[in-house]
Amino acid sequence: MMNQMMNPDFNASREAMLREVDQAGFEVVDANLYLDTHPCDAAAIDYYNQMADAYRNAAAAFEAQFGPLTASANRDAAYWSWINDPWPWEGGCY
Repeated sequence: MMNQMMNPDFNASREAMLREVDQAGFEVVDANLYLDTHPCDAAAIDYYNQMADAYRNAAAAFEAQFGPLTASANRDAAYWSWINDPWPWEGGCY
């Protein structure tokens, strides 16, 4: 994993995909907060569902290529792959 982290294309792709996950996640939370005060807004419910799908798809695509986003997303029964991501002091944050 450390060799891949040195590759600028790998890092750019990882950061772009992580940004998609972050943006979709923000939209989900934003729509959720709106729906807390407007629970009967059908258009907002549709928007929330679209953004939730976008988040799930973005997260799944990221995890398929780069590994789990959270410890609970580690699905490999034979290996704890959560530790493969770079730690913040290794340049893991963007």
